[in-house]
Amino acid sequence: MKTNDIKTNCIISILALILSLIGFNEKVSAQSNNEVSFYLQGSFSKLKYEALGRDSGLENGFGIGGKYSYYINDSWSIGTGAEIQYIEGSIFVPTVEGSYIIQDGEFEEFEFRYRATNFSENQEAYFLNIPVQVQYETSGTIRFYTTAGIKAGIVLSTKYQSSASSLETSGYYSQYDVELTSPEFAGFGEFRELGTSWSEPKLTTNFVAHMESGMKLMLENNNSLYMGFFLDYGLNKIQPDHTRAKLVNYNNRNPTDFTLGSILTASRDGNSSQFVNEVRTIAFGLKIRYGFQF
Repeated sequence: MKTNDIKTNCIISILALILSLIGFNEKVSAQSNNEVSFYLQGSFSKLKYEALGRDSGLENGFGIGGKYSYYINDSWSIGTGAEIQYIEGSIFVPTVEGSYIIQDGEFEEFEFRYRATNFSENQEAYFLNIPVQVQYETSGTIRFYTTAGIKAGIVLSTKYQSSASSLETSGYYSQYDVELTSPEFAGFGEFRELGTSWSEPKLTTNFVAHMESGMKLMLENNNSLYMGFFLDYGLNKIQPDHTRAKLVNYNNRNPTDFTLGSILTASRDGNSSQFVNEVRTIAFGLKIRYGFQF
């Protein structure tokens, strides 16, 4: 009888120990429902457009942000957050020609004609991105993950800098049927090293398709380290509505004081046609993220 009691007590003790170990293991391995993460991304980027048969160049970029994710189960989560993204753009055109009607210093109307050589422009843009994303990840200590979603990018600031190695100008007065290529003080002739300091063209809200994939390393206390590659592709045109801005601005008060506009917003020949019909954003590169689950 005593032997049976001992056996029974041993069995009960073993079962209790097994159940407690199972319960402890479930608590340790259970996936937390909430995750807050912070990340840094280095990228190649561009303001993608075409002008005068030339494509914009690929430049540097970066992003920094924070994200909140809610886990529906061990594999799927949905997330949102905030991100500051910096994107560069550039273009080089050997020759840009144009013309438009304007008045001179004596209020006579004429056609201002110009030819800019070695025209180049650099653009910079900062966006505040608000993402909505879905993530899938495998199980284990080292996991494969993939993320997809959409970002809404609010423009924080944009600016451009333009330059040309030389500028040739003339004025055609149709009322006299004459084209003036001089004098220089009237703004007609050849001018060297024309440039414009940083100015701000306005861009519109940017909607971006986001894709990301990589490895997730599970650390102690349910923390995690993500390392992956991402691609952001602009879904909409972000150049402003049509303006009658000029690429080369003639100043009738100071005819030798030329300034360059942005090729993103300038009109051809002062009419409704613009040099650039479509501007979108592209960014891709490496992304590192550290997450805290709770």
